[in-house]
This record gives sequence, structure tokens and C-alpha cells, in this order.
Amino acid sequence: SMEQEYLFPMLKSSDLGNGSTSEARYFMLVPQKKVGEDTDKIRSSAPKTWLYLLNHAALLDARGSIIYKKNPRFSIFGVGDYAFSEWKVAISGFYKKLNFQVVGPIDGKATVFDDTVYFSSAESKDEAEFLCMLLNSEPCQRYLNSMIFWDEKRPITAELLKRVNLQMVASYLGKGERY
Repeated sequence: SMEQEYLFPMLKSSDLGNGSTSEARYFMLVPQKKVGEDTDKIRSSAPKTWLYLLNHAALLDARGSIIYKKNPRFSIFGVGDYAFSEWKVAISGFYKKLNFQVVGPIDGKATVFDDTVYFSSAESKDEAEFLCMLLNSEPCQRYLNSMIFWDEKRPITAELLKRVNLQMVASYLGKGERY
């Protein structure tokens, strides 16, 4: 078993699709807090984790993206402060329904997601619940539905979600001041 320092509870699209967001079936090894951070420190701070990485080095080193070649060994991408926010609003990219959900920490640690989940971080549970309410509101859902091709393998995309103007949704709902 590895040290807990770099292990985070992970939810997959299927967990969100099933509404199972309060406990994790999986854990993800996250060796960096931000892109480009030195991973060599794991050797001394978490030797069992380092050994795990070395035992899987052949696979990890074989990753083809240029991102991996220009960064420290065992690097990942898609990581930053937002990934470690305790509160998030998340949606599955695969499930054929618009169902945004509040996801909080699991066992006292920030929850992370696989790459089929889209999320926005929040600074508090209250903020996450407010953002989730906006995203699940009738006008926002109507807007998103007008642009989704439900027969696509991954109907919900980052590009689609970036089009939502939450400030406008909040104003429309009479919650502009709170936003």
C-alpha cells in the first residue's frame, strides 16, 4: 500500500450517472499539485508511492504526448488548484442527460475525476450548490439542450459548457445580485 499523501478519491462518469458521489470505488495517484511541479520529491516524502511509480515506469514513460516529454518524470496534466478544491459541480460527459451534481470531499480529501467528467470548482459548499442550481435551472437546461447532439458518443463537451454565461442565467432567475 502507498502513502495517502498522493492518493485521492476518484469518481468516474458512471458514478455521477448513478448519483454515487459520496464514496469512491477508486483512488487516483496524483503526483503533482500543478503542471510542471517536480516529482522527484516523492522519492523521499513517499517512498512506497515512488516505488509504485518505478514499478510502472515502463508504461508511464511510454505515454506519447509531448506534454509528458517536456515535464518532470511521471508528470500529469489537467491539474492545478481547481483540481484540489473541496467543492465542485460535476457532470458526466457520457450520460445522455444534463444532470449537474455537487461533489464534496470524500473521507476528508478533495475528490478527483477521470477524464470523462467535466467540473467547475467552488470555494464552498454553498457556492457549489448555487452554481449547481443555476446549471440545472430550466433556462440553462433549455439553452444547453438546444446545442447538444444526443447521438454523439460524448454529447456533453467542454466547448459546450464554456458557452454558458452563468451571470446571465443568474440574472434571468432574479439571482444576479447573489451571483
